[in-house]
Amino acid sequence: MEAELRPTYDADPDIYDRYEREADEYLASHGLRVAAEMLPAARATIVRETRHESDFSAGRGGVPGNTSLMRICAAQLWHGGAVEDALLVYRARRTSMDATGAIDGELMLGAGVLPTRWYLVALGIDEASEALRYVSSLAEGYEAGRFAADLDDYYRNS
Repeated sequence: MEAELRPTYDADPDIYDRYEREADEYLASHGLRVAAEMLPAARATIVRETRHESDFSAGRGGVPGNTSLMRICAAQLWHGGAVEDALLVYRARRTSMDATGAIDGELMLGAGVLPTRWYLVALGIDEASEALRYVSSLAEGYEAGRFAADLDDYYRNS
């Protein structure tokens, strides 16, 4: 019986070093705060990496997603402040334990807590209801200004 050929954590240990370099290069090129015309590219990147991470985590082959890059894109979307990005970030977080650890839940709240809640309620789908429960658990201690400062500190010192 021929073994299935697909990357695993052991098959390509250098991929994670490459991912870190790619994330660092992306951040150096674009920064955390991007112009509005750059937000579609950030969305496309997080969607692509979410798909890779989801497929890899589910054992469907391929390569893992770059969770460091996913976090940077989520931070860019947070700074963009579009409420529609909340569910996109939620989906990215849910793909794996690595993604959940890499992408702060607060990155769903770029538009603010109340607009995000209203948006998720208005969607009326199960996934949005799950996201709403999570957003509600974050709401009490969330301060946008403090979170922005924490993001800046993290990326300045990492």
